Amino acid sequence: MLLVLYVARHGSVLGSTISHGVELAAASLAWWGSRRQPAHRRTAAMLLALGLTLFLLADLSWWAQAQLDLGAEVAPSDALYLSSYAALASGLWRLAGSRERRTEDLLAGFIDAVVVFLAALTVVWHLSLASLASDAHLPTGTRIVWSLYPALDALLIGLALRLFVRRDASPLVVAAGAGIWLVCDIGYLLGANATVMSLSLDSGWMAGAVLIALATVSRPSERPIDPRRDREDSARGVLGRLAICLCALLVPTGMEAVNDMGGVEEEPGLLLVVSVLLVGLLFARTMLLVRAEAAARARLVSQQRYSAALAAHSSDAVVVLGRNGQLLSDPATLPAEYQRGRGIESADLVRELGADPGEALAMFLRAIEAAGEMVDAELECARQGEAYWYGVRLADLTDDPDVRGVVIHITDITARKRAEEALAHQAFHDALTGLANRALFADRVDQALRRGARSGGRPAVVFIDLDGFKGVNDTLGHAAGDALLRGVAARLRGVVRIEDTVARLGGDEFALLVEQSGADEAVATAQRVLDALAEPFPLDGQSVTVSGSVGIAVGDAASTSDSLVGDADIAMYAAKLSGRGRSVVFDPAMRASAVAARELEQELQGALARGELRLAYQPVVDLADDRVTGFEALLRWDSRRLGPVCPSRFVPVAEASGLIEAIGAWVLHEACTAAAAWRAEHGRDLTMAVNVSAVQLTSPHLIGHITDALAASGLPASALVLEVTETALVSDPERASECLAALRALGLRLALDDFGTGYSSLAHLRQFTVDVLKIDRSFVATIGDDGVMPPIVRGMIDLGRTLGLEIVAEGVETETQRRLLVEGSCDSAQGYLFARPLEPADASLLLLATSVRAGA
Repeated sequence: MLLVLYVARHGSVLGSTISHGVELAAASLAWWGSRRQPAHRRTAAMLLALGLTLFLLADLSWWAQAQLDLGAEVAPSDALYLSSYAALASGLWRLAGSRERRTEDLLAGFIDAVVVFLAALTVVWHLSLASLASDAHLPTGTRIVWSLYPALDALLIGLALRLFVRRDASPLVVAAGAGIWLVCDIGYLLGANATVMSLSLDSGWMAGAVLIALATVSRPSERPIDPRRDREDSARGVLGRLAICLCALLVPTGMEAVNDMGGVEEEPGLLLVVSVLLVGLLFARTMLLVRAEAAARARLVSQQRYSAALAAHSSDAVVVLGRNGQLLSDPATLPAEYQRGRGIESADLVRELGADPGEALAMFLRAIEAAGEMVDAELECARQGEAYWYGVRLADLTDDPDVRGVVIHITDITARKRAEEALAHQAFHDALTGLANRALFADRVDQALRRGARSGGRPAVVFIDLDGFKGVNDTLGHAAGDALLRGVAARLRGVVRIEDTVARLGGDEFALLVEQSGADEAVATAQRVLDALAEPFPLDGQSVTVSGSVGIAVGDAASTSDSLVGDADIAMYAAKLSGRGRSVVFDPAMRASAVAARELEQELQGALARGELRLAYQPVVDLADDRVTGFEALLRWDSRRLGPVCPSRFVPVAEASGLIEAIGAWVLHEACTAAAAWRAEHGRDLTMAVNVSAVQLTSPHLIGHITDALAASGLPASALVLEVTETALVSDPERASECLAALRALGLRLALDDFGTGYSSLAHLRQFTVDVLKIDRSFVATIGDDGVMPPIVRGMIDLGRTLGLEIVAEGVETETQRRLLVEGSCDSAQGYLFARPLEPADASLLLLATSVRAGA
């Protein structure tokens, strides 16, 4: 509608108003568009907007001049028009500079612009400028000013060509606007009456302004960077500019042909100069292209050498295979470890890696089926008998024109896989001994039970707890303890079959899984374990002997891993309570006793701290005069929860749990303190007998506990009698003999307790030097009222006399027993006939009473 109105009212005030309104809108649009441009383009866009603004002011000035009928051929409006060209040219120049950062690109763009400018100027010269320059009727200034318009239009076209590089429509829009201006300016110059503006010319100038304004609105593309597409766009733009420049060479020839056809006088000199200039410029442009290509080739070669050097010293390899398996990439880019000094194909690569060809082919086919998706896999290989692992990532990029094959990235992950294996081994193996740990052992037991359920076999668990390990740790140190554990592990490995499993469950606890064996094989294995442990272990130049308490449990259909190991643990505990150094086969009845023993152990752990333990003292009487010569300290436990607990119940538990050492130290301290007090109070050389268990006898702390008790109480060492059983001595004869010698060196007296009930042997009496021989109450009880001394009791007394030992009879309860023992030359006795075990106060009263009788 506006266009119809403009055409209808052209030449009137309304028509001029519409024209100026459109030009104002174009200038405003240009200023708005300049504010949307990024920072590096904003100044150039503002210059374009300024040029359109000056063009509007020039049109307004020209319109005012026409309205005032000034009639000047050159007016102030021309200054504004030429200023607008200067602003537009500056904007285009700056806009091209913001795109082309390299010197070579700036120079190439400048040459292209000059070529187009010369070609366009040549055309303009022949069409209008030649006649204008030769028109003597016009003043020189007028001819110069009018000639500048088409020349500057040609300049704008050349500058716009510099922008024609990437996919951007703005250079074409600017060139189109400048071209329309050029046509209109030539038309104006060729017009018969230069003062009359035709509708087409006015419309052309207005349309050119609008097109240039639209170019300022266009912004650079914000699409994601695609290097390949950018390279294609750049190459396409450079080729387009080169094509235009080459076409410019045809302009001089074309002008000459037009002159010939029109009979116009030729200007060979001018055409020759233009041709020479164009050829020179294009030669310079070609030189730039050759230099750019040489530089690109040099960069490519350098990049190839760089990539080859990196690949040669890298553990990773990247290869490209065709879908037919043919190697497409350069073998020289492979790391040195994948090459053997000859050409290599895909089959050679698989062979060099040591991979299974079938597995490699299956992985390759999976990548093809994935259709471009990434396929990750791990390939286990073997070279020279050693295992290697490679991480392989494949992608079928056959449809990618830059690749056209299946890309395979190979990474050596051997170190990672070996680290994973080491971590897995650590997770399921004991770090000290290398044996299976509790988790792996439980899994092996579970698998063995499942196999047994299918085949009818009965796997067994042999549970081993070392006896005496704590003493080795405490005396020789933890390093020696660790060496002992490693030695035990080595011996256990030697007593099992290849299909059996040896595990360290923690501390000094070991376990064996005897596969598909049954009870007989398990018992035989346990005996081999005991025999292996019986041999001394050399540690730090010393010979160390330990034993083991062994529990055996045989699986059945109802067994689980936890229950079978638990049953073997219960049997082991029973073996430990039975005297250590032996094996016990689990019986279901043991569960109740094991639960009771565990409960007893838990209560016993806090008994000493709660003050539930006490000592009772049984007098030892000289049979010659019934005088009290000493006491035997007897341990009692009055549990708050369990009530009075018999020593035969809790002492084995204390020995098995290791609590006996702390309890034994307390007993020594209390007994020595009481004896020293009574000796001082009553002035008598009393002795104090204290029982020592097998665990205490092998403990490295026993000597320290005794010396501490003697030092704290002031009791002479000769007044302390340590009672040991034959069983305690023969469990570790060498260690017992060494310990007894050390005790005797302190000045203590040693008593062999319960003689005749254990491993009674004359060899033991010769090996273990003791001072006192105690006849067990079971033998004393055989002395009846018939007045006859049993031969076995008489033999014991005679044996002791022969060896020069003091003889003490236990459990004397009748006068007949006392009389016959006196007649048999027994030295001392103790039992209910003389007194029951007494509390400390009662024992003191007894001593007081005997002193009074002796004084009377």
